[in-house]
Amino acid sequence: MEKIKIPYGESDFATLRNEEYIYVDKTMYIEKLENYKKSIYVRPRRFGKSLFTSMLTYYYDIYEKDNYEKLFKGLYIYDKPTEKKNNYYILKFNFSGMNVSNRKTEREIEENFNDKVKGYCNKFIEKYKLNIKLEENKSASIMLFELLSKFEKLDKKNKIYVIIDEYDHFTNGMLDGNVSEFVKSLGQGGFVRAFYEVIKEYTESTNSVIDRFFATGVAPLTLDSLTSGFNIATNISLSPRFIAMCGFTEDEVKKLVKKAKLNEEVYKELEKNYDGYRFCLDSDEHTFNTTLVMYYLKNYVEYNKAPRDLVDSNLATTGNKIENFLNIMNPEKNYEKLVELVTTGKTSGNLVRQFELNSPRFSTDNFLSLLFYQGYITIKEVNFDVDFCIPNYVSENLYASYFEDIIENRDEYNIEVSQIRSATKAFGTTGNIEEITKVICSFLSHQSVRDKENFNEKTLKYVYSLFLSLSNKFYVYGEFPALQGFADLFIEKSASSNAKYEAVIELKYLSKEKVKGIDIEKLKENGIEQMKRYIKDKRLEKRENLKKFVIVFEGFETYHIYEV
Repeated sequence: MEKIKIPYGESDFATLRNEEYIYVDKTMYIEKLENYKKSIYVRPRRFGKSLFTSMLTYYYDIYEKDNYEKLFKGLYIYDKPTEKKNNYYILKFNFSGMNVSNRKTEREIEENFNDKVKGYCNKFIEKYKLNIKLEENKSASIMLFELLSKFEKLDKKNKIYVIIDEYDHFTNGMLDGNVSEFVKSLGQGGFVRAFYEVIKEYTESTNSVIDRFFATGVAPLTLDSLTSGFNIATNISLSPRFIAMCGFTEDEVKKLVKKAKLNEEVYKELEKNYDGYRFCLDSDEHTFNTTLVMYYLKNYVEYNKAPRDLVDSNLATTGNKIENFLNIMNPEKNYEKLVELVTTGKTSGNLVRQFELNSPRFSTDNFLSLLFYQGYITIKEVNFDVDFCIPNYVSENLYASYFEDIIENRDEYNIEVSQIRSATKAFGTTGNIEEITKVICSFLSHQSVRDKENFNEKTLKYVYSLFLSLSNKFYVYGEFPALQGFADLFIEKSASSNAKYEAVIELKYLSKEKVKGIDIEKLKENGIEQMKRYIKDKRLEKRENLKKFVIVFEGFETYHIYEV
């Protein structure tokens, strides 16, 4: 039987369709997008933005008219085409490949930008066999102006659709090292702003040669600076109508698993690792990370097992970017928010829709919003403020890795990461929870007085979860529903883990002030009775090598472990 073809790393729509790769139909969004002549859509990396812009290109390109049936038959839009199908000259830019490391000067980045724009302008001319010649060695804005003005004189019947993929890639790159260069390039007279001012000029009048504009990016970092020169595009990123335009819904992933002839357990693993992103304040619909779902499925289809690493090394993100965001402005306040997120699982603030990086008003809300748009945190609940949380297990590992760097570089923690890893290994191989508990106790004893003031059992759960996540071998669930109660922690082996043991843990935390007058023995017995109820749950009963612990903390210096 021929195996299903999983398009991991392939972002050309025609290749997917012509070579019969599996394709999750997103063409129903075409008619919705047509209500917005100029729009911007931001999503984190690996969410399928490039494939979506490729699909738009083939749908609207007059050059692809004869290929329409071959490419779109069987998809939603094939039976419901819009009037604008194959009706445009497509002027497409993709800035994702630009070299924007912090070792580059502003001038070097500008030259790279100019070369990119020149290449795409010439490709446009060659593709449509236009009688246009551009002057050499000009800035991006001048080249674009020259192209559009000469195209206008050709008096073509059809107009231009400008599509920009990763419009903010180069500016995001500048944030890795030099915010002042970023602000300068986007400010008055900056080369990025000048480029978009040309696009604005050729979209404003009724008879303009640019009829439609669509851009994707990772975060609305450039919108604040562009709006002065480019205030015509609608940011549809948080609209409930476009939640899953990029990214997979729960139903889409279930269908993918079924097409790949895999079982429900594979879906559950995908859900744990790559689901949980909520991009709308007015809807609780969530999405999966597109590229990583395909990465996981491709490994399963080819080798009949989960990949050893949940993120391909080519796509892996380190904590460096989080650290760079943290240090943009107000690093100490940002750090407090980050510690709250890592140690409690959530933090709160307001979601910022556009940024002002050159303003003293750049606050912790801006910092949290940057993390949100990058996919490092997501919306948990919307109350007076927005509660943000970590989306999934892969994201937890990112924070664990980042926190690992913090532990190694900040003296106040007085702990080595090797201790954590050794203690986690001891649990996985022998079922001994003592070592990891000892390390956590040592870690907690060195926290600041302020951190200790609001410490509770919930915080303790997240510290366990954080430390165990450093190994990439366990899923850790807090408040695990078991019969009529909720177990404080359920430690489950990950799909690629070779650990032998799992555990259910009931935690009890007493501050030093509350220890006096409390019968520790009675507290232990209550915990044991709770545990006996939990392990009657069928999902836990069938587990092999499942350890059951009641752990009582007296302040941060003393703990008692009781195995049931």
